[in-house]
Amino acid sequence: MGADMSSTPVLSPRQMRRIENLPEDYKVVNTRDGVVILRRADGQLLRMQPDGRLAPNLSVERVQDYLRVQG
Repeated sequence: MGADMSSTPVLSPRQMRRIENLPEDYKVVNTRDGVVILRRADGQLLRMQPDGRLAPNLSVERVQDYLRVQG
């Protein structure tokens, strides 16, 4: 039987080129549905867009602050 291809992340050619050219201190921590999450050496998480651009990833702290109920 063949391998289950549904677990293989599909990345755009631009994402693949960008990953190949990232500095060594950037680590891929997750890929899902064409979204790549990277961690820099300073701990900041970044999201790689399908066009290869990097954007800050929403931090857990900010989400927790938003969800905190005052009372």
